[in-house]
Amino acid sequence: MRIILVLVSIFLIGCSPVWEEPPYEVYYINGAKTLGYSINEGAYIGRIDEPVNIKTNKKYISVYACPLKTCSFYYIDKTKDHEFAEQDEFVYGPYSIEQFSMLVKKLGLPSVSSE
Repeated sequence: MRIILVLVSIFLIGCSPVWEEPPYEVYYINGAKTLGYSINEGAYIGRIDEPVNIKTNKKYISVYACPLKTCSFYYIDKTKDHEFAEQDEFVYGPYSIEQFSMLVKKLGLPSVSSE
């Protein structure tokens, strides 16, 4: 009985999101990591592929991500995002470190590192 409980616990921990701030979560599908918008338990709408670092504040999510092996900076305007929104209405990027540093100062984005 103990072995079953341990195995169930490990399985549940293994299925937990890597990063979460509802309704946003990082999830895996077929080995690919994605920052997505959770629309209900287990269903997501993808926002940014292959996130490496994520920082958030009340209005924005800053992300350093490497989709297609090209790493860049992105941000999400949480005030414009909802499950029916088009991605180009609230996901911005890719940006270089210089461009993103200027946006951090100008918009008050959370600073995120490339490491």
